[in-house]
Amino acid sequence: MNEVKKYDPNENGKVTIGSNYMPWENAQACADIVKVAGYNYGDKYYKQHHQLHPDWIIYGSETAAIVQSRGIYHFPFEKPILADDDEQCSALGNSSTSWGAKSVEACLIAERDTPFSLGQFIWSGFDYIGEPTPYHTKNSYFGQLDTATFKKDSYYMYQAAWVDVQRKPMVHLFPYWDFNEGQLIDVRVCSNASQVEVLLNDQSQGIQVLEHKQGTKLIGHWKIPFQPGELKAIAYDDEGQIIATDVTRSFGDARTIRLKTDKISLVANGEDLVFVEIGVEDEWGNPVENGTNRMTVRVTEAGRLVGLDNGDSTDYDQYKGVSRRLFSGKLMAIVAGTLEPGEIECEVVSEGLTSAKIHFQTVCSHDEVVGISTSTKNSERPIETGTINEIPLRKIALFSESGQLFDATSNRKVVRAQLYPETTSYQEVEWSVVNDVGIESNISKVEANGHEAIVTAFGDGDFRLRCTSKNGTNKIKLISELEFSAQGLGMAYKDPYGFISAGLYDYSNGEVSNGNERGVATSRDGETQVGFSSIDFGRSGSDTITIPIFALSSDLYTLQIWEGIPGERGSELLGVFTYQKESKWNVYQEETYRLSKKLRGVTSICFVVNQKIHIKGFSFEQKNRIYEVNAANECDYIYGDSFTKTDEAIENIGNNVSIEFTNLDFTHEGATKLYINGYSPIDKNAIHIHVENEQGQSKQMVEFDKSDGYEERAFDLEKIRGLQKVTFVFLPGSHFHFKSFRFA
Repeated sequence: MNEVKKYDPNENGKVTIGSNYMPWENAQACADIVKVAGYNYGDKYYKQHHQLHPDWIIYGSETAAIVQSRGIYHFPFEKPILADDDEQCSALGNSSTSWGAKSVEACLIAERDTPFSLGQFIWSGFDYIGEPTPYHTKNSYFGQLDTATFKKDSYYMYQAAWVDVQRKPMVHLFPYWDFNEGQLIDVRVCSNASQVEVLLNDQSQGIQVLEHKQGTKLIGHWKIPFQPGELKAIAYDDEGQIIATDVTRSFGDARTIRLKTDKISLVANGEDLVFVEIGVEDEWGNPVENGTNRMTVRVTEAGRLVGLDNGDSTDYDQYKGVSRRLFSGKLMAIVAGTLEPGEIECEVVSEGLTSAKIHFQTVCSHDEVVGISTSTKNSERPIETGTINEIPLRKIALFSESGQLFDATSNRKVVRAQLYPETTSYQEVEWSVVNDVGIESNISKVEANGHEAIVTAFGDGDFRLRCTSKNGTNKIKLISELEFSAQGLGMAYKDPYGFISAGLYDYSNGEVSNGNERGVATSRDGETQVGFSSIDFGRSGSDTITIPIFALSSDLYTLQIWEGIPGERGSELLGVFTYQKESKWNVYQEETYRLSKKLRGVTSICFVVNQKIHIKGFSFEQKNRIYEVNAANECDYIYGDSFTKTDEAIENIGNNVSIEFTNLDFTHEGATKLYINGYSPIDKNAIHIHVENEQGQSKQMVEFDKSDGYEERAFDLEKIRGLQKVTFVFLPGSHFHFKSFRFA
């Protein structure tokens, strides 16, 4: 600070701190020296710190970090995830990072409601190569404009908040209007007007009031079942007069190429550039807003093609090539002139479409600038996705002729997929059933044959049938979904012996945010609880849990695991565990823990964390019941003349008692020994072992001699194999106390 002031004694520029660590005292101590405090993703501390330090100038040095893929929409809005299987982030505004703001609205409100704060620097204006979040692509998703300079929907959210309605009234409607008939679509409208209305095919869907000056409703939001036609947004002023409109219409397959440019002449200095926006229109002249057609761009020698970009973070075709797919209906070609004036022709061709041309005039340069485009231009390069003559898929339409509701009388439905365009080069699709955040459903299943699927529901609740295409690549590129509901089928429980994604949590306390791969992230300060209910551990149960965890550092982290919700009646702490591994950025690493007891039956668990970690989910070790110690009093059935069932055992077993255990699995290794923990007050108890299944029954007998108390004794058996029901039968003259048994 002293060094800066030495060269800037008039303080034309202020010395400031811009920090991720403003919640903690070291950063606060620095802020108290410079007095100009910049908060990176810390707007929730503004009011508290302003009260403690009224002499600080507070501002957002890095805010937002909302991730969006232009023109990609994941429904429903209420279920946020970082990215879906297509590695894209939803432009609805329901994709957020674990450290950034929950939404654009939250970011704007935090600044608006603290008049003492100076302002904010959004991260970021443009997408940029590097820092991908989600991690496994090539560039960031943070921008309000993508790398091709196309505006995302979030651009208009900020415009609605920051542009004076008197100077420039505006309204922006999204998403585009081309989905599955009957699919429930989140329609959003941002405007700097006070009221907005949405009409579908001239039918009003209602007027909503926007709360720009106070309140939390900055964006209009409707849920509208899709039907083809025209969707219109109307903005009204305070007197109810129309001041702005925006329209989107349903569209068909591409028929023609559309070219737009920012200017028609440029200077012949090798530096001046012209931007050519490439899109496609259907036969009625509507823009095909989900078009994916592959375009090849040719520029005559008076000019040079110097860049080609669609803004898709998952597209690895070269920026310096001459061919690329549209992304969400758009592609940008950047053209430069040479040092010689003349006419430039830019021609764009695509398989199955009529080519389009646009012309520019270059004029003499009157300066000495000689730009880099005099010596470089795009050229043919290898295509990473698809082929040069491909016709990519743009849409999968799903049709369920028998409706979208399952019940006890109808739990199976046939669903068809129609591909657009029909002549697409890529006919193969994959089917699945998922919940609202794309996690495999536990209440339904799908059996597919090409473009037709049979969906079966076996539990109550809501789910989505999902049909996807890799579109000529090795990863999912297109996702189509249709919602279904099931009722009257009963409860379907979570299976702890499969993998339960952390995104399935149904209880939380504290800040829980999106993690990679549908995981969750806990708060960096304060306690976070994340709970999961309706988990069916079965009779045998398990006490061994494996959790994939990503921690931001190699420090020691502490994790509590509870049965039930901490503090509620019947809850129990199952252990306090530690996690410490060398951190690998955005990579989950597994850790296995042994709980203090076995979890059995249907129950719930909860993780409690006081530091920031990412949890992908968890699974429990499924142990074969036959090789575990089985308590006799946890039998499936017991019947007979005389016995007493206690908390520890079945005691005073007398005449004609049968103790039954069903579904014991001897399939893999079988068993040749039986260990019985019992107490025989008499000289000898004959215990008959009946083993039976659909293939037949076998009987063996063991004798348990007199003992002074409970003892475990081993008995040889003829080998038992397969899935069996085992019954311990005590005949007349028995007097036995039975605690447990196991096979080996």
